[in-house]
Amino acid sequence: MNEIYECANCGCTIENEEDLYEVEDQIICEDCFNDETFTCSHCGDRFFYRNSVSDDNTAICQNCYDNYYRRCERCGCIIHDDNVYWDGDYPYCSDCYDEEEQCRHIHDYGYKPVPIFYRCSDEGENVRCYGVELEIDRGGKDDDNADTLESISNREEEILYIKSDGSLDEGMELVSHPCSLYFHKYDFPWEEIMKRAVRLGYRSHNTSTCGLHVHIGRCSLGNTYERQEDVISRILFFFESHWNELFRFSRRSEESAEHWAARHGYEDRPKEILEKAKKSSKGRYACVNITNISTVEIRLFRGTLKWNTFMASLELVDAICENAIRHSDEELHKQSWADFVMDLSPEYTELITYLKEKRLYVNEPVETEEED
Repeated sequence: MNEIYECANCGCTIENEEDLYEVEDQIICEDCFNDETFTCSHCGDRFFYRNSVSDDNTAICQNCYDNYYRRCERCGCIIHDDNVYWDGDYPYCSDCYDEEEQCRHIHDYGYKPVPIFYRCSDEGENVRCYGVELEIDRGGKDDDNADTLESISNREEEILYIKSDGSLDEGMELVSHPCSLYFHKYDFPWEEIMKRAVRLGYRSHNTSTCGLHVHIGRCSLGNTYERQEDVISRILFFFESHWNELFRFSRRSEESAEHWAARHGYEDRPKEILEKAKKSSKGRYACVNITNISTVEIRLFRGTLKWNTFMASLELVDAICENAIRHSDEELHKQSWADFVMDLSPEYTELITYLKEKRLYVNEPVETEEED
């Protein structure tokens, strides 16, 4: 006589052994097997639907979900850990991450759009451009605040974008597309952006976290690789030869400079400093960072929300580049700080004023305003 079984799910009688199925250590009938259970798409075992984690396309067991999957924060679909796109602590599928990226105003630190070059209408294509990274802190990593600042900068075109930065406590990084010095000075609404940032509670100079970084396109330093290397070596030599003056200009503390913008160390020949920098273990945390493929990054300056100081820093970078392009190694060896300062173009109005403020100019000092 055949043994009679009872379905553990619906309670029906199963008279034939070939009509029974075992799922999660329970005997069930064929109808319940077909209608109430599924095969986990990850481990391949059979489970009751009531113990599943599923979306429109995927059903997996709870154990596999806990160990290998997440739900998209936006659409709720199930994503394998290998395919998750993270925004902070929030997981997204590829499609939702792309949509979020387009909608939000604070991008991930690794966000790098295709650069758009901006020059004044009367400037030629060969005019050197600078990309600026200005860190601001204390006002919050707030998307609404970022939207407010972007609404000032990007009224007509996108000239600024904003990123998160793990080195900041409660802030963000304002990043410009590459712009000529004159565009930064006359067309870019930096002053309005800075004033609004201060009103929103942000600070830059008055923090221990913020820097002002300026990127110089390598291709703007020479039309051949060898020429670019020559100019970069002379920029490095200038920084090492006049470190005391540049450090005073930067407003950084010794501890901050050593941590975020360290010296490479003086050598008697520019090319020797360049080779030293290439072998350095400092990585990008050097006063002149040469680890980027397309740019040289000047990292020495402390952050600021004072337009005059900001613009003086950009004008100094431009003056150093011009100095390195126009002079030979031998001429730079003989050049004193006073020689450099006295040779500055009168068009560097903010730089000359700031040098006087810091008593780094051969002239009378002027009154200064407090930094933010």
